Amino acid sequence: MVESSTSGSSSDTNEPVCAQLLTQLNTAYQHLAPDAQALFYNQENGGKPPLVGIQLVVPKSPKDYRFMKWNWPLIRKTCFWSLMSILTGCTALVIGVLATMPKKCDPSIEWWQGNVFYEIFPASFQDSSKGGDGIGDLRGITMRLDYLKRLGVRGIRLNSIFPAPHYPEYYSDISNMTDINVNLGTLKDFEKLLNEIHRRNMSLILDLPLYPYVKTLQGEEMTTNRTNKEIRERRDLIENSMLEDMVTTTTTTTTTMTPSIKNIGNTLSVISSTLGPFEEPRALPVVSSDSIVNERSIGSAIKTWIDRGVDGFYLKGLERYVHESSFPNIIKHWRSLLGPRKILICHVDALNAAMHFEASKKTILTRIDLIDVTLRVSNGTENIKAQVETITKGILFEKASYPWVHWSVGGVDSRRIASSIDVKNASMAVSLLALMLPGTPSIFYGDEIGIMDCECEDHQDLAHLHNLAPMYWEKKDGLDDKFASVGVTAWLPEASKPLETSLIGTIGEIIKLRSNTPTIYVKAISKDSDVMANCDIRYTKDEIIVIERWYPRRNSYVFVANLGNASKQKDLSSLYYGGHVVVGPTNRLNQDVFFKELNVPPGEAFVIKLDK
Repeated sequence: MVESSTSGSSSDTNEPVCAQLLTQLNTAYQHLAPDAQALFYNQENGGKPPLVGIQLVVPKSPKDYRFMKWNWPLIRKTCFWSLMSILTGCTALVIGVLATMPKKCDPSIEWWQGNVFYEIFPASFQDSSKGGDGIGDLRGITMRLDYLKRLGVRGIRLNSIFPAPHYPEYYSDISNMTDINVNLGTLKDFEKLLNEIHRRNMSLILDLPLYPYVKTLQGEEMTTNRTNKEIRERRDLIENSMLEDMVTTTTTTTTTMTPSIKNIGNTLSVISSTLGPFEEPRALPVVSSDSIVNERSIGSAIKTWIDRGVDGFYLKGLERYVHESSFPNIIKHWRSLLGPRKILICHVDALNAAMHFEASKKTILTRIDLIDVTLRVSNGTENIKAQVETITKGILFEKASYPWVHWSVGGVDSRRIASSIDVKNASMAVSLLALMLPGTPSIFYGDEIGIMDCECEDHQDLAHLHNLAPMYWEKKDGLDDKFASVGVTAWLPEASKPLETSLIGTIGEIIKLRSNTPTIYVKAISKDSDVMANCDIRYTKDEIIVIERWYPRRNSYVFVANLGNASKQKDLSSLYYGGHVVVGPTNRLNQDVFFKELNVPPGEAFVIKLDK
């Protein structure tokens, strides 16, 4: 019934399709006239009355609708390109998220956590002078930084660089903490060393020998609730003393008056020096004059070296002061001088001594970053296990925020590993053992190659220095293979060539392994809301020690070492099935290992990656 009409004006043909359709429908329904309907129904419906014609009434012309005037081509283009822009933006967002996602979900750590430190006695590391005095210096350390970088060291710790009257024989008898010992170089040499260390993404830590240089920390106390009233009272007291002094001196001669006035001036200068121009007034502590010197020597020393770029301090002898009431405030004050990413280290003896003083204990656990634990290895594997478990099951592993452990197996205050154990070539195995423990391990210079105490028959009066033999060097990278220049006598007999061992190069390999393996470098894990060390010493019989490090959804690693004098063959299938060697002697490297028949020669050690 609806017929399309080809007639019409040109304006009709240019109308939108919807408008044309409405016009045609209206015209078609108007053709249903009453006569045509009557004829239709008379024929088809047997003479029934015709129906009234149906007409479609359009209230107004299609051209009068508002949406007919919209710019539909522009709307279509706008919608299309908006949709394409949204799709492009979403695609770019997804690609950006995927590109910035970490490749591996490893726990984040600070630079001093889990990385390896290297302890250096500067006088025994490298003498850079030609025809010099045979004493190591700062320039010599700078010359050997590439060696430390290749080894994988992250932090370099210098034992003592401060002036001492008889350096290096009595290096701890220092005269101040802000200068460089003349035997080691100048501040310019130190600045160059520090810049080269930072350029290699390493950090520098200095030892601060507090004891016996400092008798008490009372002079370091920083009182917080000081009022102007106290300052005025103190000034009134000083003025009264000045008047009394002047009155008494008026009866004397002029020659006796001058010293009195001089003392008054000194008193005023001391008081004014304690008050900075923008500093809160501080009350003078009721202590001896030595206390003021203490504040200047320790607080000022920390501030001085921090300004020069040092990254942290080892507070040696801190255990001597934990009983003092001012200890918490002093440590807090020192901490405030450091700034971000700077650290403080102290020995575990300080924590043990502070266990009897709640405030001091809390201060150490919250203000110190690393707790140094010296591991004694000369009493057998059972004793090693007892020492390690005392720490891993102690207070330091109760909370994740507590300080990390700084493991040391050698140092300036102890004998060389190679000289303290029965199996001389097992010194590197012991160093590997320390690198498998949870925390931040430290290597004493030369222990990575197994040097021994010096043979000093002519220096028996220096027995406390026999472990500080000058470093043994091999000829590499165009550098000389000697500690000092030819013809120069070292201050101590140079270290002899280390004993032959199958573990040459393994220290660098395990450092590389632990740098990217959370199983080894993390301190602990959280299990059922409890913090526990991810380390377990599984076997310690017959001088064989087996240490396991594990981490959720990661491979476990097992360290095996023989610290005895004879080869051992063990069946440890009750502990593990098998794996392959990732760090160890060349003949074992990457080989499969089965624990049912485990053969370990004397002094040998290796790290096994267990099969999942």
